Amino acid sequence: MIKADYYDNFRCKCGDCRSVCCGGWGITVSDEEYFRLLGLDCPQELRYILDCALAVVDDPRPERYAMMKPSYTGKCRLINDEGLCSLQLACGEEVLPSVCRTYPRSVTGTHAGCSASCERVVELLMREKPLTFSAPLPEPMALYVNALQRREKPLKERIAELLPGILPRGNPHPYYGLLRAYTAAMAEASERFAGTVDKAVREYGEKEETLYRDIEAFDRRFPDAERWYENLIVNRMFLTDFPGGDIKAALCGVVCEYALTRFTSAGCETVEGFVDAAASLYRFIGHTNFNKNSRVAAERCGAYSADGLSALLRL
Repeated sequence: MIKADYYDNFRCKCGDCRSVCCGGWGITVSDEEYFRLLGLDCPQELRYILDCALAVVDDPRPERYAMMKPSYTGKCRLINDEGLCSLQLACGEEVLPSVCRTYPRSVTGTHAGCSASCERVVELLMREKPLTFSAPLPEPMALYVNALQRREKPLKERIAELLPGILPRGNPHPYYGLLRAYTAAMAEASERFAGTVDKAVREYGEKEETLYRDIEAFDRRFPDAERWYENLIVNRMFLTDFPGGDIKAALCGVVCEYALTRFTSAGCETVEGFVDAAASLYRFIGHTNFNKNSRVAAERCGAYSADGLSALLRL
């Protein structure tokens, strides 16, 4: 098994976390876990919360039988006012559903890493050092990761150089118009996206010059941010066994991941602000079919080409 270099150092921040990694996510549980929680011997107050939180899904399967319904705030109903899991506090870690025990860790037969939907993982990736692994990566993932980690050129140039030969040529697009069209198409493809970047979209709207100004201010404030972007992208490549099937859609996803991370960085004035924005974005990326949605959005914008997607790298 190949491990990301930060994996053994990851520790949940628990109540110190500003935004829980399961926020806005309907966590699903197996049939065995569902019935075990229904019959769990627990305090009456917790029993009431569990009964309100658990609901059988419309098309139940043994591995995806029920869902922990979020509250109106988007948080799991079991998270208390201190940001801690009331189920774990009352009954111990062993009663938690498997996803709650392991997330944001991602462990398969081939890799072990963590999702950047967790703010602690984002913090671990915000460093100058490139992300490394416990063993050589398989091909073709190694080819693309190595290309992205060659720091002689700016990151956006490294990404752009991956596109010709894989994606067709096409007409270049004005950056800002394409970005606005793309975000609108992504919002149509996924309701969760609209909530993820809603603040940024509201703030910038038609104000192209404001977006560029705030990005320039962000780059001056955080000169190492390009290293952060690189590590975030390489981390997702690792977790998804890049390209994971359709290489064109996977490269489209990398371009859009970079563009949206830059877009949501605008206006971030503190390290904490960037961490919160990145974790929110990666919750959307990690819990949707991001590569497919990126490709569909690019096609709708007439930008599904090496030249068209390169426009999204200009910010």
